[in-house]
Amino acid sequence: MNAPAPRILCVGLATLDVIQLVERLPEGNEKVVALDSLVAAGGPAANAAVAAAHVGSDVTLLTALADHPVAAIIRSDLEACSVTVSAVPTDAPPVVASILVTAGSGDRAIVSPTSSASASGSTAPSLTDAEIDALLEGVTAVHLDGYYPSVAIPVAAAARARGILVLLDAGSHKSHTEEVLAHVNVAVVSGDFAPPGVNTDPVSVLAYLADLGIGFAAVTRGPRAIAFRAPTTRGGVAVDPVTVADTLGAGDFFHGALAHAISRHGLSEASFPQDLAWASRVAGASLGSFGTRAWLTGT
Repeated sequence: MNAPAPRILCVGLATLDVIQLVERLPEGNEKVVALDSLVAAGGPAANAAVAAAHVGSDVTLLTALADHPVAAIIRSDLEACSVTVSAVPTDAPPVVASILVTAGSGDRAIVSPTSSASASGSTAPSLTDAEIDALLEGVTAVHLDGYYPSVAIPVAAAARARGILVLLDAGSHKSHTEEVLAHVNVAVVSGDFAPPGVNTDPVSVLAYLADLGIGFAAVTRGPRAIAFRAPTTRGGVAVDPVTVADTLGAGDFFHGALAHAISRHGLSEASFPQDLAWASRVAGASLGSFGTRAWLTGT
């Protein structure tokens, strides 16, 4: 009998991405013609949820969405990717990101507010204990992207209390990051992660995370080797070279794949480097095509 699919709860930001493929970025007061375009849900947690569902997990995305026409588009796209959306009400409008991807290099330019939670006058979203209990029922791992701390922190604390694995994707250090880290089993940060007073080299960052009690941590650095640290081991995981058409979402897909891998067979020192390598290969598959959806069908 096949093992049941991992059940992953992704917590964080969902946006609407308007993505255009261009030969080059426009100059001031210049109009350029897009070679291709895509409108799709985006955001770190949403993209991670898409990747986790793609590789076989049963995934719910917990995010904050207002009753708004743009929110309906976000929901529809995620549901088409086999992601269940659980939305906490908010009075802030959904985030719309404008993204230009340069053909040939895959470089991107992004214009977006930091998050809908930062909208002027908006109220921080929240959940009751009963709502958190219902969301965590049957969940094998919780993935956080660092957004909506008023939701993410109590969900992470409740998950840890139940023995559910909690993973954090930290692209940058925020004022609430250490409060989130107090409830995390696995932290994977980007090369841009810069805690105050800490050198930004991977050794120093991993030591900082270890000092906070994080047993398993890694630093991703694009095409360079992933630096990792486990309770008694540390090292690097090579990233396979790939042809890059578009880097958008690749880091988020890595995190979703990693959550699936660890949730599937558990967190262990022996398997951690292999899980990082496998997640890297999943993310690498997304780099060869424009946008954040073509790789899901191999088109």
